[in-house]
Amino acid sequence: MSHLTELLATLDGIGLEDFKGNDIERLRLINTVKKLLGRVETQEERLFDIVFGQPVVFAAMEILLDLEIWKKWAAIGGVSKSVDELCQLCTQECDPNLLRRLLRLLASVHIIAESSQDYYELTSVSRGGMWEWIPSRRHHWNEAGVNLPRFLAKTGYKDPQDTKVTNYTDFCPGNLDFFGKCMADPAYQDSFSTFMRGWGRYKVPWPTFYDTSPLVNGADLSNGGVLCVDIGGHHGIDLTRLLNRHPDIPAESLVLQDLPEVVKGATDLSPKIKVTSHDMFQPQPVKGSRSYFFHAVFHDWPDSVAIQILKNTAEAMTKGYSRLLIVDIVVPVTGASAIQSAMDVEMMALLSSHERTEAMWTKLISDAGLKLIKIWHDGRGNEGLVEAELA
Repeated sequence: MSHLTELLATLDGIGLEDFKGNDIERLRLINTVKKLLGRVETQEERLFDIVFGQPVVFAAMEILLDLEIWKKWAAIGGVSKSVDELCQLCTQECDPNLLRRLLRLLASVHIIAESSQDYYELTSVSRGGMWEWIPSRRHHWNEAGVNLPRFLAKTGYKDPQDTKVTNYTDFCPGNLDFFGKCMADPAYQDSFSTFMRGWGRYKVPWPTFYDTSPLVNGADLSNGGVLCVDIGGHHGIDLTRLLNRHPDIPAESLVLQDLPEVVKGATDLSPKIKVTSHDMFQPQPVKGSRSYFFHAVFHDWPDSVAIQILKNTAEAMTKGYSRLLIVDIVVPVTGASAIQSAMDVEMMALLSSHERTEAMWTKLISDAGLKLIKIWHDGRGNEGLVEAELA
């Protein structure tokens, strides 16, 4: 403890820029700091933050979104502005003292920074379009989390596995499920899609931890052959990453599939990517593709439904040639990360589904009549790529 002042000064000088090209070390430091907090915070300090502080922090973020401050502030570089100047950015009249109280709260938890008395500036967290993530919590995650204790009590604390009786249908007007609500209300679909785009940018691109060269080199793309069908591919980020890795891939050998309400948002894609509407619960129309790709799809569904999707895909595959590629969380049997664990319970709250361990993936693949080849890990400790073929 005699060196505490020196240690604190060292830690205070560390920033994101110090870890360029070394993401693993950055995550190791974050994990160590979080474990340190768990050891040095008192019970009261930790519970105050979780129980009392976090709800109003998010409320403050929402209010600034409603006043349209985030986007306007970022547009001028997020530079230091007084409370009065920030009031001028509001699209509605706002009491300066009300705004002052909200800004003070957000600065205290380091979402923004206090540069001097009554002056605030954006940080690396709040400058980069952070506000785009806020509506997804307002529309989906908030109510799902609040209702989950009531739903589990009502269902006798059974592990949810029924896609027709979910926590989401329990609180949603009209008993719509998660995807049903997204289809019924474009604002809910848009907020979900925006979250997925933002979260997708954070993820490790799959061609960097899975060797795509044998896949491409072993593909027969003559006579309209297809290299990869991205099923439930949303806005095409994964096919774009494959194309970036192999820019000479022929046109229309990459196929993006999703529901029509979803793929209409797949704009600004390379013309080499063919965008089509398809329901994964129907037979797969593209036969004999070199690969069939799913990213963050199967964690939406319990095994009974996932097997149906896999069998629809398997029927289109060519034995000895086609590959099934699934990018999803692979939960370790010990030491699961906060992201893996939170995503698992979030899938419970939204869809009565779950994340899977390696053993669970192996069984799922086998039950669908497929054979596991290998699981490739992203190096960050979040996702893996499950590679399989026809048994």
